[in-house]
Amino acid sequence: MQISLAQIYPTLGNIAENYQLLERETLAAQKAGAQLIIFPELALTGYLLKDQVYDLLQTAGEYLARLTKLSEKIDILLGSIEEQNSRAYNSAFYLSRGQLLHTHRKVYLPTYGMFDEKRYFSAGSRFAVFAAAPGKTAVLLCEDAWHFSSAYLAAAAGAENIIILSSSPYREGIQDRWHSINQNIAYNFAVNVIYCNRAGVEDGVTFWGGSAAYGRDGKLLARAADLEPRTILVELKNDPEKRHDSVFVRDERPEVVLKELQRIWQAEL
Repeated sequence: MQISLAQIYPTLGNIAENYQLLERETLAAQKAGAQLIIFPELALTGYLLKDQVYDLLQTAGEYLARLTKLSEKIDILLGSIEEQNSRAYNSAFYLSRGQLLHTHRKVYLPTYGMFDEKRYFSAGSRFAVFAAAPGKTAVLLCEDAWHFSSAYLAAAAGAENIIILSSSPYREGIQDRWHSINQNIAYNFAVNVIYCNRAGVEDGVTFWGGSAAYGRDGKLLARAADLEPRTILVELKNDPEKRHDSVFVRDERPEVVLKELQRIWQAEL
């Protein structure tokens, strides 16, 4: 199937302007024959929101509803903010056929270096797999993917595709690190990995782009340019033989992992 990876440059805090950008990209992807368009983490709002988060929650929800209607003819996956039980979340939303099909709330909120997400967001608590146009799919948000257990849990639950939405700032060696993470997830768990990062600058922070897709053998299928906004089309193949040949899919023993994790956890108490 054809997937559009939209490596966009959203404007911090300007949801109306960002919606126009997402709408243009979605209509262009639909015209190009894509069945799914993927946007980065916090694409609707911008990343460095800080204390703007609660001020923008209602507006973000209103524009998410408009994007949901836009998904009647093409599936849309994007990042935005969300409120549940008076808590704010950094979330990803999969929209399909005019409905919200799946929500993933970021589990691992970074607090090192320039990151301070725990100050503004509550953490999610699960990695769910859902049926979507590409097949059984799980969504991760940026830092989630740096914890190998996230992809492990998704793959153990039957994920055939892992889609990673990111707002990754540039720093030395970051391109190689993300390539290694994505390639290892794809190869070790026999899943397609689709990585969508953003471009542009916010408050002096540069986001490096480099959105990419990997097949179930870990091979790079396509990659966008660094630093600049760019949208690429990716042909995602099913490749069931790669799944059948996978030691992980065939021989993994989650009951042993669960037992050992419980033992380790009890030893730490």
